[in-house]
Amino acid sequence: MIITEIKQLQIICEEVKTVEEGEEIGAQLFKELAESKNGIGLAANQIGINKRVCVINVKEPLVLINPRIVEHSDEQFMFPEGCLSFPGKNVRVGRYASVIVEADNHEGKLSFSAESEDINDAFECACVQHEIDHLDGITMFDRSVVAQPYRAPEKIGRNEKVTITDGKQTRELKWKKAQPLVENGDWEMSTV
Repeated sequence: MIITEIKQLQIICEEVKTVEEGEEIGAQLFKELAESKNGIGLAANQIGINKRVCVINVKEPLVLINPRIVEHSDEQFMFPEGCLSFPGKNVRVGRYASVIVEADNHEGKLSFSAESEDINDAFECACVQHEIDHLDGITMFDRSVVAQPYRAPEKIGRNEKVTITDGKQTRELKWKKAQPLVENGDWEMSTV
């Protein structure tokens, strides 16, 4: 049964003492994930186990025991996220475009990046950050990015550069080219 009580999910998980214990929890997580039919990741605290174990199943099944993000890019990307603990809820979250993860059950470092042509790389990169957040007591709501209404200055010069975003990409254009995109609602002004 997946935990939906936010207070339970905000508790920081304890490290598992052995890889074997972590693998047993990982097997339980994969069983629950398979029953959910629409999830791509699950953390132990989402099934009531307060241990640092999570699973991801995007490109291939992956168990992470005592995972930690040890490096990350400065660049971020916006990603619409859902969560098995909050069915029907979706939020736009700012995630690092790439992360390096260490886990007790993997030798060396694991690299995840959203900066490729394969959309599954972006799903996997966002998912690993989402699941590690769960282990740290952080939910997607804590990372949600709300677009702030932007008021354009009274007058923008035709050749003045502005930054616009459609939620997936950000572009810097002269106002005369950006204006029609902003006015039809596909893009919005950005302060980034």
